[in-house]
Amino acid sequence: MTVPALDGGERAETGTAPAQAPPQPPRRRVPLAFRVAGLGLVGLAVGLAVAVRGIDAADPLLTYAVVMTAACAATIRGLWLVVDRHLLRAAETLSREAGLVAHGAVQDAGRTATGAATAASGRIPLDRYGDLAPMARAVNELSDRLAQVRRDIDRTVALSTAEAEEQKARLAAILRDLHEGVIVCNARHQVLLYNQTALDILHLTGELGLGRSLLHFVVAEPLTHTLERLSLRVRDGRHATHEHGTTAQFVGATTDGRILLEGRMSAILEMEGGPAITGYVLTLSDATSELAALGKRDALLREATEGFRTPIANLRAAVETLYDNPDLGPGDRAALESAMLESSDSLSQRLERVTAAYRSVVTGSWPMSDIHSSNLITLIRHRVAGAGAPAAVTLTGLPQWVHGDSHSLVLLFAHLVGRIQASTGAGEFDLEAVAPPEGDRWVYLDLVWKGEPVPSPMLDGWLDQPLPGGLGGLSAGDVLQHHRSTAWSEALAGSGRPGFARLRVPLPPAQSPLSARPRPQAGARPEFFDFTLLHQPLATSGLGATPLDRLHYVVFDTETTGLSPSTGDEIIQIAAVRIVGGRILTGETFNALVDPNRPIPPESSGFHGITDAMVAGKPTIGAVLPQFRSFVSGAVMVAHNAAFDLKFLKMKERAAGVSFDGPVLDTMLLSRMLLGNDGDHTLDGIAERLGIAVVDRHTALGDSLVTAAVFLRMIAMLRERDVRTLDDAIRGANILVELAARERAF
Repeated sequence: MTVPALDGGERAETGTAPAQAPPQPPRRRVPLAFRVAGLGLVGLAVGLAVAVRGIDAADPLLTYAVVMTAACAATIRGLWLVVDRHLLRAAETLSREAGLVAHGAVQDAGRTATGAATAASGRIPLDRYGDLAPMARAVNELSDRLAQVRRDIDRTVALSTAEAEEQKARLAAILRDLHEGVIVCNARHQVLLYNQTALDILHLTGELGLGRSLLHFVVAEPLTHTLERLSLRVRDGRHATHEHGTTAQFVGATTDGRILLEGRMSAILEMEGGPAITGYVLTLSDATSELAALGKRDALLREATEGFRTPIANLRAAVETLYDNPDLGPGDRAALESAMLESSDSLSQRLERVTAAYRSVVTGSWPMSDIHSSNLITLIRHRVAGAGAPAAVTLTGLPQWVHGDSHSLVLLFAHLVGRIQASTGAGEFDLEAVAPPEGDRWVYLDLVWKGEPVPSPMLDGWLDQPLPGGLGGLSAGDVLQHHRSTAWSEALAGSGRPGFARLRVPLPPAQSPLSARPRPQAGARPEFFDFTLLHQPLATSGLGATPLDRLHYVVFDTETTGLSPSTGDEIIQIAAVRIVGGRILTGETFNALVDPNRPIPPESSGFHGITDAMVAGKPTIGAVLPQFRSFVSGAVMVAHNAAFDLKFLKMKERAAGVSFDGPVLDTMLLSRMLLGNDGDHTLDGIAERLGIAVVDRHTALGDSLVTAAVFLRMIAMLRERDVRTLDDAIRGANILVELAARERAF
């Protein structure tokens, strides 16, 4: 057996010694042990030899001991040489070659992935290691497996890389062929992806780098406003049923003002922990030429319409002059008068046709969508608050659906609030969407304040002013023209609010409001006449003597898994709205979904639209009821068919640690007080008779708002029946409950 003459363990080290000697390798420790043992035996042999000289040199035992000790020392020395040469040095060499082979296997695996090496490289020759051949064979096997694993990994990485490159090429091809610009951003408006069309539309040549803020290139206001709209929609959970889901249209511009953009924003949602917007996708198109042409048409048509008025006025003046001229004969005078009057009528008709066409062109060219008035007014409130003005805007009334451009309407009303505040000193405003009266197709957006109305000349001046943040110098009057609308201010002396004024803006109704469509009926709630729930003591102290129109109310409603709380049905939603000073405060609402810890039957979901997925992970009734109790604190509670809702609340009072012991008014009982037992006393039936538009029916908040509107109408009707105070209303309701209990007894 031949072993390479490698003796690195005994080779002297040259150079400066290190500050701290490295630990001895195992190979040095083994021969050192042999050396110590040999030296010990040699020393013993020398000692014995010295002893032999001092005593009888012919002693055979002592001589034998000396000889055997020397022989043992020589044997140990020889054994050490054999172990060192044939095992230790070979093992050290094998360990170093194993490291080289492992490193070579890694490199070979990388080369094999590219087809530049073979599997035969990087192996240890077995015939060089004799008795250590099994160890060398094991090293080769491990090296082969390591190389195979590396090749598999590299092959998988190569395939995945190729697949990713293919998908990237496909996506690039799709984006390249799109006629619209596509930009993907995170919630901080940093660009994550874009196509060449986006660069062309924005007239950029590469400045739109990844990671840069899109707000450096596009005007921020329309983007942030649209993202705020979508965030509000997602936060309220309306994106699941909204006609446009998580998308919204907008009109924007580049920061240099050269390019006007028409686009659509689609939110990117993260569903873990509840839906949240983590980014958005923009699709953009260059609307500069279209909107510029529209602007030119606006200018031309405006000039034409305004230019016609002067000739017509001159023509009419000439006619009047002819009437005053006595020099013309009767025949000539009559002919001239007839011709001029005919021309005047023709010009007037032409003016009306051009005006109508102008409005049609302007309206049809501006991007609009259906808007829920509550969302629109909420955005107006945020805009006014963000402007730093001390004005407070309160949402009132029932929500309605309108059709328009949300961004420009927000700018318009924020502008008007600021001007009215500066002019009249008013600091508090009510903003309400009023349903159109019978035969009227407009929805009115009323801005109400305490003070004098705005004079018409002053309002006309405001409408001519450019809107702060408006695109292309958009004025308040332009916004009204885009919506085929106008604006006027008037006092509310004849509307039950003396000393107040309003500014009214009519808006087109929604074209297809999804949430206004009635849900399929799954059976009406039973009428409850639970004597213990509805028979109430008269209110104590001065509350019972307080007139109904001066009380603070909370109108509430619940949605449940079914109609029988005694058999296990549970509350899945509670909603409420405040009434203060005869106004429905739409901005002060309570709305909470509740996890019932049991499945919701499909027939119930078909009625109120709430599914198991919507309540999964929501708070339980034990957590929601204390919050609701805090919301109704100090107010008179109002509900339709109140005993049904109270039954569910009462059954959970002990578990939640709350008590609902305040006065409660039931609009179903009040309806029976006003109209008698005959007739339709359902909420839909009462609302229809009172002319109240029903929006978002069969949702807890929607039903609360409708009930609030019904109740406000009933207060005036009760006053005519001499039911003026809270005690009067409770007393009348108790009589009806007593009668119902007696009827059931018989």
